[in-house]
Amino acid sequence: MSETEGNSGSASESARPPLGPPLVDPKESYDLEPAEPLPSPPPPPVIPPPPVAAKRVLPTADFIKSGLGSSQVIGIAGATVLVIASVFAAIVSSRSGGSWWAGGLLTAYLGLLHAGTGAAAVGFVAYALGREVGSIPLAAARMLLAVSLFLLAINCGLSLHPILLYLCAILLYALVTIVLFRWEISEWAGVASVHAALWFLMFLAAKLQVAAAATGK
Repeated sequence: MSETEGNSGSASESARPPLGPPLVDPKESYDLEPAEPLPSPPPPPVIPPPPVAAKRVLPTADFIKSGLGSSQVIGIAGATVLVIASVFAAIVSSRSGGSWWAGGLLTAYLGLLHAGTGAAAVGFVAYALGREVGSIPLAAARMLLAVSLFLLAINCGLSLHPILLYLCAILLYALVTIVLFRWEISEWAGVASVHAALWFLMFLAAKLQVAAAATGK
């Protein structure tokens, strides 16, 4: 039995057809180029953040800035100029046939009155702008000096046209207030406008009072 099985096995192996040479020679090497990497996707577009509305920051400094002299020093200077303006007003009034003392007292009264209205104008504009006012006596002293120089320019007796005389007086007032208060132009214009309005209202009230008194007679 074993010999028969062995003979049949060898006969079946010899009966198989040859497979031929191998398709791939294991001794040969093949250089394969690496595959190119796929391009990376473009980055997403950058979306800018929405604009943030800037909040208005109000200034924290006082509206009446300190410096350039205390209220006492500036007040003494303003009072001195007002006395000189009153003397000139008395002289001009006497030369024009009026009462010298009435002209001098009226000038002194106007200087003190409109130093107060000037300080009130400063406080009003500071409140309207939402600012801290600061030293009111310092503002009154500065306004006293500015108003006194204004009155001195009007009553000094210069032989100028009244319009030029008042323009010089306004320039003196503007120069003193701009230098001493050191405001922005818009702030100075607001204070000067309110001060001029108060001055006009006082002048109008005086004229109406005189007219009413004359009518009563």
